[in-house]
Amino acid sequence: MRGQTMTSGARRFIPGILTMASLLLGAATIFTGSQAPSPQSADSSAEGAALDDQLTEVYLRQDWAALEKIVAPDYSGFAADEQWDFSALKREFPKIHLVDLHVERQQVKRLSHDLILVSDVLTMHETYAGQDISGRYWSSDIWVRRNGKWLLLVEQEVPLK
Repeated sequence: MRGQTMTSGARRFIPGILTMASLLLGAATIFTGSQAPSPQSADSSAEGAALDDQLTEVYLRQDWAALEKIVAPDYSGFAADEQWDFSALKREFPKIHLVDLHVERQQVKRLSHDLILVSDVLTMHETYAGQDISGRYWSSDIWVRRNGKWLLLVEQEVPLK
C-alpha cells in the first residue's frame, strides 16, 4: 500500500505477485460488473498519476481527514497474509509514518470509464508502529469513480527483494 503497512509480519515477500495482480484485476471486474476496459489515453495516465500523488501526499502529511475523503467505504487493503477494511485502516493509520517516497516506475491502466489501476515500483522510507519498514515495493491501487468523485477501492503492497 502506498506508504503504509499492516503489521511488521505482513511485510514478507509474496512469491505470487502475478497471482495477486490477477486477483486485483478480477476484483476490479467484480466491483464494476464490466469486463471491457476503455481505451488507454494520456489523460488516463495523467489522471491515475494525480490520484497516486494525492494519496502519497495524504500519507506524508499524516492527514486522516483527507484520507477518509478519498477512501471508499468498501475499501480493501492487502499485504502478505492480511487484509484491511476501512475501519482497520482508520485504526492503524496513526501508526504509519511515511517520510519519503520515490516512484521508480509507474503504469496506469483504465479498466473502465470509472475504474483506474495504478501500479508502481517504489522506494519508501517509513516506520510502522515505531519499526523501520523502509524498502523497495510493488504497489497497486484501484480507484473507482462514484458520483463524480475518485475513491481508493483496493490497495496492495508487496516488498521487493
